[in-house]
Amino acid sequence: MKHLPNAVTLLNLFLGSVAVVLAIEGLPHYSALLIAFCSVLDFADGMLARLLNARSELGQQLDSLADLVSFGLAPSAIMYYYLQAAAQSINHPTLQNVLPFAAFLLATFAGLRLAIFNIDTRQTSSFIGLPTPANAAFFASLPFVLAFAGRQGFIFHWVDMITASVPAMLFIILLFSWLMVSPIPTFSLKIKNFKWAENRTRYIFVGLIALSLLLFGLQAVALIVIFYLILSLLNTAFAEH
Repeated sequence: MKHLPNAVTLLNLFLGSVAVVLAIEGLPHYSALLIAFCSVLDFADGMLARLLNARSELGQQLDSLADLVSFGLAPSAIMYYYLQAAAQSINHPTLQNVLPFAAFLLATFAGLRLAIFNIDTRQTSSFIGLPTPANAAFFASLPFVLAFAGRQGFIFHWVDMITASVPAMLFIILLFSWLMVSPIPTFSLKIKNFKWAENRTRYIFVGLIALSLLLFGLQAVALIVIFYLILSLLNTAFAEH
């Protein structure tokens, strides 16, 4: 039983690898679904390790490797797919072939973030920078947003414009790459007690998640990540005052 958490982590790593292939082969929706399932496995392996008292250095290293693939490389592959399509509008063959590889900056900075996280003793009950699962959630939601953007009108029409524009996608890639290693404090969803004063930001965020999913379904995930960043900034600002 003590090996069960690591087995779950390895399954996360395997499915994350499959998600990379699916995205590059033009199936970003299925890739996104696997990323979502990987996030469930990422939660489950930690919970099992605590329940079975099976935490280990090996488990920690495996967890980071799985996160790098499932939440760094797989989202990069989704953006690579969309960048390839958008780059066809550029009348320059070399740029058409080279620019899509910029998507893998997300994987590069996810790796840097995970390495920093592993040695940063400050990030035990909260985070510094955007967590890799949140980064993955944003990019994995794009295929669903694109599928339903027309039904939601102007609210999600911005995704159509971004994925049709190479400069816009490069900006988003650079922005989220920076956010993962930025000094911006972000809150954790771990709750030690149910007091409103100590969990106000978490409760508000959970409420926004429920409302967003109720109104827009899966395509609201990108919006939820934006809410997470805004609430983190507000939480830091009020804490300082």
